[in-house]
Amino acid sequence: MTQLRDEYILQSPMSVPEGVAFDSKTGRFFATGLLSGAVTQIDAATGEERPFFTPTGQPQQLSGAKVDEVRRRLWVCASELQRMSGGVIVFDVDTGAQLAAFELSRAGICNDVALDADGVAYVTDSFQPVIYRVDLASGRAEEFVRDPKMTAPPGAMGLNGIAVTPDDKYVIAGFTSPSKLFVVPRAGGEVHEISLSGDPFAVPQSFQFAGADGIIFIGAQLYVVNNGGVQEVTFTGPHYDAGTVKNRPVREPGLSTATVAHGHLYVVKSEVVKMMHLRQPPDLPFKIYQVPLSTFA
Repeated sequence: MTQLRDEYILQSPMSVPEGVAFDSKTGRFFATGLLSGAVTQIDAATGEERPFFTPTGQPQQLSGAKVDEVRRRLWVCASELQRMSGGVIVFDVDTGAQLAAFELSRAGICNDVALDADGVAYVTDSFQPVIYRVDLASGRAEEFVRDPKMTAPPGAMGLNGIAVTPDDKYVIAGFTSPSKLFVVPRAGGEVHEISLSGDPFAVPQSFQFAGADGIIFIGAQLYVVNNGGVQEVTFTGPHYDAGTVKNRPVREPGLSTATVAHGHLYVVKSEVVKMMHLRQPPDLPFKIYQVPLSTFA
């Protein structure tokens, strides 16, 4: 097993590495560039960062990413904010070859991607109340669910992070403004907002807990990334329709999402809120670092 470091420094001063993923078979992190349109790979043992994908021509904004370790694929969300369109690009995770590209949205953007046990992808649209479903094996891409409950307020971010539950039966989507979680059966059915107790999930006017961004499961717990903190959700119902929340600030704010590396939680410090929303200079360097799960004990 690869020896992991507590943190990894990313080289680019302007890429805004919004998405992060990990491949346990080769011990590599992947970071996507919201401004550069590139994907870099970081050796988890040495910390060496190298190009994985470099765009030609006008780069797209790359965000959420997931590795399908069984089928050796890297899925990356790609959008063009100027013309409000989005989709996903699929790469061979070992060679870097582009295998497929799917345009999904022509009135929004694609933010994040999750994979089920069959390798089927579920993709969020931040400006439309839609989750897309993409089956690479059949080449079929379609709307998985569209529901007005997931509509974003004007000028605000709606759907954001997404995850498939450990039992592979449900899809959970994070929603940024105001912060909340939705659940929908993977086999199809109604969308429900998840009832949350414990620490406040939505914290108005908070810089730390500014709204749900990336989400990811480790075991039965769901971890929800905010700009300056991470929330642990422990589900209390069999259908993931209720849960309790623990809020914990992190040592360095500016987060967007997370990945799991050998059972450890790693977040990416991308400075998305500062750079893209507040139009302020980033607090460099960008980095990937571990948030110990003992923080939530």
